Amino acid sequence: IHTGSTQIRIPTAKPGDIVEPTGAGDAFRGGFLAALSADLSHEVAGRIGSLCSVYVLEQLGTASHHFGIDEFSERYEKNFGQESGLDKLRERLANRA
Repeated sequence: IHTGSTQIRIPTAKPGDIVEPTGAGDAFRGGFLAALSADLSHEVAGRIGSLCSVYVLEQLGTASHHFGIDEFSERYEKNFGQESGLDKLRERLANRA
């Protein structure tokens, strides 16, 4: 991610079995933008986008994946370590319900 003069390298989340790549970029953008809208850093937003794209890779079809915030948070921690900023995203999602 390039923001101003800063370059941020985003590690990839580890997928299970890769079934189909269609829609992975859209899922990345969706996760990335949701995180930015929750005022998370670009680095955390990139990691969230990376993990969102993995859910798509593991399913057949572009809209057959789904996950809850608890499962997502657990998987985020396994891939990237603990992130307190996910509470902001959890709160934002709770307010949308």
